[in-house]
Amino acid sequence: MTVFIAHAEADRAAAEALEKFLERRGLFVELETGQRGFRHVQPADTVVALWSKDTGFSPYRLLFEKRTMEAWADEQLVMVKLDHAFAPVGLRDLPAIDASFEPQRDIAWSAVAKVAHDARLRPAPAPLDAFQRGADGQGGASAELEELESFRRGPGGGETPARRGAGWLGLFFLLMFALVVGAGVYAASVLGHLDLRATPLPAQYQPWLPAVGAGLALFLVGLVAIAAISGGKSKKAAVAPAAPTAGDPLFVSYAHADNTAVLPVVEAVQAQGRNVWIDKQGIAGGDGWAGEIVRAIKGARGVIIMCSKHAFESDHVKREVYLADRYKKPMVPVFLEPAPPPEDFEYFFANVQCLELHKTPRADHAAAIARALKAV
Repeated sequence: MTVFIAHAEADRAAAEALEKFLERRGLFVELETGQRGFRHVQPADTVVALWSKDTGFSPYRLLFEKRTMEAWADEQLVMVKLDHAFAPVGLRDLPAIDASFEPQRDIAWSAVAKVAHDARLRPAPAPLDAFQRGADGQGGASAELEELESFRRGPGGGETPARRGAGWLGLFFLLMFALVVGAGVYAASVLGHLDLRATPLPAQYQPWLPAVGAGLALFLVGLVAIAAISGGKSKKAAVAPAAPTAGDPLFVSYAHADNTAVLPVVEAVQAQGRNVWIDKQGIAGGDGWAGEIVRAIKGARGVIIMCSKHAFESDHVKREVYLADRYKKPMVPVFLEPAPPPEDFEYFFANVQCLELHKTPRADHAAAIARALKAV
């Protein structure tokens, strides 16, 4: 496993101090500033994001934010604050280790080391949960997630892709063995005992004819079987995953301060027979809260973003918009009020058709929402 320490160039001294501390505890560490991009993270790796006032002025600030939110979504993030500067929207409410007091930074480094060591024992990602919570608090099954879970279980509920692969591999080696044995019998019978200059065939060699025939038969069977297996694998690889269905839920991203304005829009969506996934109570920031949001957005057909001043200041909304972009989910920004989106939101909305609901007469809201959702 590797511990990646993302830091601004101005914070290199702190990053190197943490690097030495972790290496003395047997961890492999890599420093990264974003200048050369960021390395791919494996499931057992950990990303330590060192944030300070200098991070906000780094030329790679947006890459830093992306790296940090990716690690959060994959539950591999350790955020460390080197001072009391505010983090950007989307990262402000994430748990962080306080390393602002330099004389006692070893205490903070010890906390980082503990999390990194614990990551070695991190279990493999759990299978996607096909049960999604609907707007009424009841469960709604996502067809996409059910299909993925069915593929994971395999026919009969017990066979997995790994087991099927092992079966094909065993058959392949069995046929290869038959091919080699057949070719060997053929070579031994023809080249080892048969004088090709003798015509007609001497009587003493005639008993070898069945062996020669068996060798040729095994050789041909092996070739045909290998060709069949290769063709079957190619056909399976060519099968495209099923497209999302209309029954898949639409994830609703909103700021809880906008509850009153959001509820009529959700009701209008449900009136069209569409399922929604909405967090009414607010997901607590405990263990697994990132995973719950990630699973919900992965299983959604699209994401409706309720845009407002509160939404553009919401850490939850910023992360949900990022996740929608990461998992290539169609986005439908619905503006509840005239609120110009900040620069980072504008990036995600660049090629997206927005619905300015605040400019639409209330009597026409349902029709306008229906038109906006046609592409989702």
